[in-house]
Amino acid sequence: MNLKNYIMTTIIVASTALLTVEAAQVYSWVDDKGVTHYSQQPPRENNNAQFSLIDTVFSPAELKTIQDIKEQKKKLAEQKAKKKDQEIIRGCQDLHNEKIRYYRRKIEDTYIANLNKCDLSVQNLRPSQARAKKEKCYADALKSKMFDVNQLPTEDDCQQKDK
Repeated sequence: MNLKNYIMTTIIVASTALLTVEAAQVYSWVDDKGVTHYSQQPPRENNNAQFSLIDTVFSPAELKTIQDIKEQKKKLAEQKAKKKDQEIIRGCQDLHNEKIRYYRRKIEDTYIANLNKCDLSVQNLRPSQARAKKEKCYADALKSKMFDVNQLPTEDDCQQKDK
């Protein structure tokens, strides 16, 4: 027997075995009298009878193992999705916090620029006039800075969007 015939024979035998395994179906139902029946054919006499298909390919222990594996896969998929959501929220929080730090730096730069303007605005004044004007200008700059800082969001926008 050459290799080609051997391979063909093996494929045919394997296909037949698979078809036989696939065809092994048993139906179970309870009739009107409460008697449980088993057959390879679904019940014919009563169309209202509820029947179930019994899987004869796998043993009950194997079916339990298959069910457990399916449940584990489902749990893993849920955990993976939850972890991905948490990573997205964490990334959003990081971006949000970086944005807040940027705005704080910008507010601080504006405050320093306003203080410099205050210093320049009093250069040509007498010292007594300069001090009063400079103090008022500094107070206004600080007031403006505090207003801008208080306008920054304090809660995480990412979590608010999710709600």
